[in-house]
Amino acid sequence: MIRTPLARRHRQHGAAALIVVIVLFFILALVTAYAGRTLIFEQRTSVNNQRTAQAFEAAESGLEFAIGLLSSGRVDAQCVSSNSILDNTFRQRHMTQLAGGEFQVAGGMAVLRPTCMMLDAGPVCSCPTAGAPVLVPPVGGLAPTFQLKFDTTGIAQAGVVRATARGCSNIGKQCFDASTDNADAVAEVSVLLGLNSALATPPAAALTVRGTLDLNSRAATIVNADVPSRGVTMDAGGAIVNKDSVRLSSVPGTPGSMSVIASDASLIELASADRMFSSLFGMDRDTYRTQPGVVQVTCSADCGIDIDNAVFKNPGRVIWVQGPATISSTRTWGTEAQPVTLFVQGDLTVSANVQMFGLLYLHGSGGANTWTTPAGSTLIQGAVVAEGNLLLDGTPTIVFNPAALRAINLTQGSMVRIPGSWRDFATGS
Repeated sequence: MIRTPLARRHRQHGAAALIVVIVLFFILALVTAYAGRTLIFEQRTSVNNQRTAQAFEAAESGLEFAIGLLSSGRVDAQCVSSNSILDNTFRQRHMTQLAGGEFQVAGGMAVLRPTCMMLDAGPVCSCPTAGAPVLVPPVGGLAPTFQLKFDTTGIAQAGVVRATARGCSNIGKQCFDASTDNADAVAEVSVLLGLNSALATPPAAALTVRGTLDLNSRAATIVNADVPSRGVTMDAGGAIVNKDSVRLSSVPGTPGSMSVIASDASLIELASADRMFSSLFGMDRDTYRTQPGVVQVTCSADCGIDIDNAVFKNPGRVIWVQGPATISSTRTWGTEAQPVTLFVQGDLTVSANVQMFGLLYLHGSGGANTWTTPAGSTLIQGAVVAEGNLLLDGTPTIVFNPAALRAINLTQGSMVRIPGSWRDFATGS
């Protein structure tokens, strides 16, 4: 049989199609491989971004944790609120305060590193008083972690400290010294924290009343021997009535009767209780009451017990009694170096021996308060302020103590971020 060229050409058409198909499959395989490589790259990028975000959020959580605890009361080794006298406050644990109000982080305080791990069941923290944090890492899981440190290098301003938080996406030696592995992602942020004073403008008289002061012809004792404050014993925005039996003592050479200011124009200008409050404390009432540095107390029958518990558990924090207070047991609160700031939202009755260093502030009750001392002896060393009218029915002793008021001004209050001081940077940079 004779094969013609046409027949040979017909068979060759099938071979060409096979080659084309093979080439197309090869191109498709290349496209698929490239798409898979891009997908893997994007997955890895997403994971890295997620871990970076976890580390950053852990560091930010550390700063908020520090701000909250620096304004809190006593804490134990697990950073939990404590009733033990063996435990000090978080602020006392990490810094001391000089006479001018400057914070100092020195000695063993400088190496303390409070640390928290975020576990499935909730955060687990360690706030050591010495040495390294004591934590047990979980088996498996990411457990984002943050570690804190405080320093005052180059800071001369009173009440200011630098807080630095290092966050890790998982447990690593960058955030937990006992670990031997590196964390997948690390972020570090710092901010300057400043003390928002609990008493922005201390009063200049032993007893200050925005409205009318009625002494009810009782033999109270009011003393102010402080020369810079001009020895003012009583300062009222309205009239001072029934004062003949009050014992007044001022600076040497000044008769007690000359140490009294009635119808004070500066107090009259404070036309409302809210303005009176803001003038002393630098913020409105609701903001002040709800800040971390204030402890709110609801009293039982003997408010002295509740106040005593709050003062013991929260040294350096403001005590705010929500409602009238009746104190019927002997109590001693504060010292000149560590005074107490006590707010009573209503009338105050003291029928026992009570001594207090610090500031007593009476408010509420529709703009008029009654302070009664039917039994026992009451001694306030610091100052007493009433933001409305005051009926003083008793024989307390009020001694103006500028050192106690200065201590409140410099050491008590809440720690807040200083605007413009936030920084983030790569570890080691």
